[in-house]
Order: sequence, then structure tokens, then C-alpha cells
Amino acid sequence: MSKLGDKIGKARRLELGAIGFGAMAARRDAPSMLLIVHGPASGMRPAADLAGRGVDAVLLSLSNPQAEMGQVAKWAEEAGDVPCGAQVTAASGRIVADLKQAGGDFLAFDAEATSAEALLEREMGYVLALSGEPTESFLRLMDAFSLDGLWLYDWQGPLTVRRQMELFRLHLLSRKPLFVPAQPDIGPAELECLRDAGVVAIAVNGAEPSTWERLGDLRQAIDGLPPRARRREERPDVMLPLGRELSSQDEEEEEEGQELPPE
Repeated sequence: MSKLGDKIGKARRLELGAIGFGAMAARRDAPSMLLIVHGPASGMRPAADLAGRGVDAVLLSLSNPQAEMGQVAKWAEEAGDVPCGAQVTAASGRIVADLKQAGGDFLAFDAEATSAEALLEREMGYVLALSGEPTESFLRLMDAFSLDGLWLYDWQGPLTVRRQMELFRLHLLSRKPLFVPAQPDIGPAELECLRDAGVVAIAVNGAEPSTWERLGDLRQAIDGLPPRARRREERPDVMLPLGRELSSQDEEEEEEGQELPPE
């Protein structure tokens, strides 16, 4: 599993406290959304202490993968434990191998132009870059692929109820978490609405100098989100302990229910 995939799993996980007939408590061991910085590899300079700035991952867009793979290696070295990935329109098995060698953790790719063999590297994370309005059948087929998420790189606000429903449709049919671009000054209420629509990560443009100055406030807003509300399908069934001895009343009811043998 990629480091990005591990972070996504923690962000989506709900750890349950006491389960039974009493109150059910839920707590999180990690923030419920991730903060990603994205932008062109040639247009951003590696920033020191990315983890200290609250960044969960870096996504570099490559227009010429062979020429810019050195930029990925530089970012990956500076990023340390922060996952570093690349967005490539037409990816191949060779590009994935070069990305892995450069220290890349995940690949964002276009399904139409990417070679099928590019998805064979098991240690690499994969994010499908998606635009437009995909059909229902196309979205349902994604469940058969091992994807860390869907990167809606051309998504724009404002977040109306209709747009929230559209995001939830993508999430529900594909069964994949969503990544969307956002402004650094996005507020907690909109973050919560995006999360409720299936968004697990927001990506801010690292090519804009003001972005880096606002990361601290954005990280604080994400960390301050209330726990994700449970949906009905997420509620675990309550089961009685196995091996429970029958009470006297149970034994009497069982004996009454037995048929008498024929004479």
C-alpha cells in the first residue's frame, strides 16, 4: 500500500468505542480530511518541513515526465515522510518505474491515455484524474480497480446543494474517495459539507505564494472538524455473546415448542 493510501484509510476510519446496548462512542485517531498541495513541478520550489506545515501529500503535474522526473526526485527528498506523487496525462509502465525510482508514492493518471500496464506496480498508489460528467456505468466499473481516489482537478465552487449532490453521486457510484481543488481560505462549514459528499482530500495550489502562508490556518480548520456522522450502512449490528446459557424461562419455552413423539 502507498503512504497516501494509508493516510486515506486512517482519515476514513471510525474507531468504535463501547458497542452494545449502551451508548456507542466514536473517536478518530487521525483528521478526517487530508491537505494536499498541488501544482506544476517546474513552477513550485520545495518548501522545508512540509509535515510541520500540515501538508499530508504533494501532487506535482508533469507536462514532460522524462524531463521533469528530476523535479519529482527533489521534491520527494525534501518531503521526507510526506507522500509525493505526480499527475501525468499519458502514463506508461516506464514512467511508473521512473516515478518509483525518483521516490514517488502515487500516480494521478488519465484513463483514456494511460497504458493498462502502468497500473501493475503494486507498491504505487493510483489516483484517477477525472473531468466532465462520467456515465453511471463508467463510475461503477471503478470498483474493480485498486484506486486510492478520484482527483476532480477541474472542479470549481461554490458548493451549492446541487453540486454537493453531484459530488456524492460520483462517490456513491464509484465507491472511491474524492479529491477536489480548493482555495486556501475555505471555511470549516464548506469543508464539512465537502467531507459529507465523499471528499477525503482538498488540494490547494502551491504555485501561488500566498498559499504557503495560509496552510497553518487551513490545517487548523481541518483538524477542528467534528467527527464524521455515521450513515445507516456504517452502523454495526449488535450481537449477543456466544455461549450464553439458557435461562429457566428460555428452557421452558424450548420444551413447550418441542413436538411430542408419536405413541
